[in-house]
Amino acid sequence: MSEILRLSREILARYPLCDRCLGRLFANLGRGLSNLERGRAIKLTLAMGYHDEASRDPERLRDELYNISRNAGEPFQSLYRHIYGAEPPSTMPCYICGGRIESLISEWVKRAGDSIRNLGASRFILGIRPPRGFVEAEEEIARVFSLQYWESIRSELKREIGKSVATTYGLSPDFDDPEVMLILDLERGSVEAVMPPLILSTRLVKLVRGFSVKRRPRGGGSLEDIARSDIKDLGRDVSIKIPIRDTSRYRILGRGCESIIEIRSPEPGRRDLRNLAKVLNRSSSTYRVEILGRGSRRIAEELPAKVRRIWYRAHIYIEKEVDSRFIESLAPRRITGVEQKTPSRILRAGYRGVEKVVRGDMGIEKILRISNKTLEILFTLPPNIYAEEAI
Repeated sequence: MSEILRLSREILARYPLCDRCLGRLFANLGRGLSNLERGRAIKLTLAMGYHDEASRDPERLRDELYNISRNAGEPFQSLYRHIYGAEPPSTMPCYICGGRIESLISEWVKRAGDSIRNLGASRFILGIRPPRGFVEAEEEIARVFSLQYWESIRSELKREIGKSVATTYGLSPDFDDPEVMLILDLERGSVEAVMPPLILSTRLVKLVRGFSVKRRPRGGGSLEDIARSDIKDLGRDVSIKIPIRDTSRYRILGRGCESIIEIRSPEPGRRDLRNLAKVLNRSSSTYRVEILGRGSRRIAEELPAKVRRIWYRAHIYIEKEVDSRFIESLAPRRITGVEQKTPSRILRAGYRGVEKVVRGDMGIEKILRISNKTLEILFTLPPNIYAEEAI
C-alpha cells in the first residue's frame, strides 16, 4: 500500500488529475471498484496521511499541500482550509481529460443508445476512438512513472459507456453475435454503425447442374446469385464457402456437404435462425440449406481439412456391351498411384492458376448396369483429384 500511496503522491505533485483518471492509473489493483471509486479512495487515504503529518509540523507541508490541493481538488482543499485557515488555490483541470470525462460518458451513452434504438437492434458492441490528447497524456504519465497496473482510457470508456447503454436502454452487449457495432469517435464527434456479417454453419445440397456455388469472374449462374436475391430483405449480399471443388457440372446430393454461409450487412432484428432457414430455402428446387448453427471464420478455415474423400456417382456410356461377370469383378477395388495434371479445361478457364501435378487413389465402391451400354459407378476420390479425368 505504501508504494501505491508514494506513487500517487508523486504523480499528483506533478499532474492535476480527476478521481477517475487517477484511479485508472491503478485499475488492476483492488476488485469490485470503479476507477472513480478507486481514485477517490486513493485521494482520501492520502489526505488522511497529510493530516497526520501536518498535525506534527504544519508549516513543513504547507507548500506541498497547497500544490496538491490545486492538482487534486477535494478532499485536499478542505484539509488545507482546516489546517491553515486560508483559502486553497482553484483546482486545475485534469491533465488527461480536462475534467470532461464524466460529461463525455453521459453524452455518448445517450448518442450510442439512441443510435442503436433507431436502428431497431437489441444486441450491440462498441468501439471507441478517444481524443488523441487523452491517450497521449495518460501514456506520458504511465511512462514517466513506469506504471504497471494502469488501464487505457479507451478501455474504460468502452466499458462504462457500454454498461450504461445496456442498463439505460434495456439493450444487450453481445461480443459473439452483435446485430450492430457502433464506432464512437469522441474526437470527431461521429457515430459509425457497422453491421457485422452473420456467419452460419450449414449443410448444402445442390439439386441441379448448370450452377456453380460461387460467382464466376466471367459470369454464369451461381447459387450465390440466387441466394442473394432470396435474402435481399435480410441483408446486402451473401457468400457461400464449400470445402470441395466448386463446379457447375456436378450436383451435390445425399446429405450434401458442410458449408459456411455469410450474410453481409444483415438487417438488425432479422437474425432468427428459423426465419433465415425459410428464406434461404425459397429456391428449394435448385438448392437446399440446413442451418446447423452459428459459424465463424475459424470454422470456415478449418472446413477443407475435414474432407478426406468425396463420394461420386457417375453414369458411363460404353460403345460395346460388357459381360456382367467382368463388371462385377471391377468393384470393390482401389486403384492406387493415380497421377493427374491440372486439366486443360481448368487452365483455360483461368480459375486455378498454373499447371501442377497431384497424386492420389481411386476407390471403386460399386458398379450397376443401367442398360446394355450404360453403367452407374459409385467411387471415391481425395479432394485434389478431378473426377472426370480420373474416370
